Amino acid sequence: MRELLGRTFSVAESEYRVVDVRQLSGEVMVYAEPTSEEGNTDRRPRRAAFHYGDIASRLEASSNRLA
Repeated sequence: MRELLGRTFSVAESEYRVVDVRQLSGEVMVYAEPTSEEGNTDRRPRRAAFHYGDIASRLEASSNRLA
């Protein structure tokens, strides 16, 4: 899963970059940070956690764009 590090994906009109991947209790968790600091004036957390299964298709789509 380390091959996911540095990949970008979009969720709800925001783009994120993968910064860490961990397996916890059988679940793969992907930790990502927004690629842009613009609009982060509402003090949202800088890092978000996603279940890999929820964003896998978005990560695959982003890798297809790079190829």
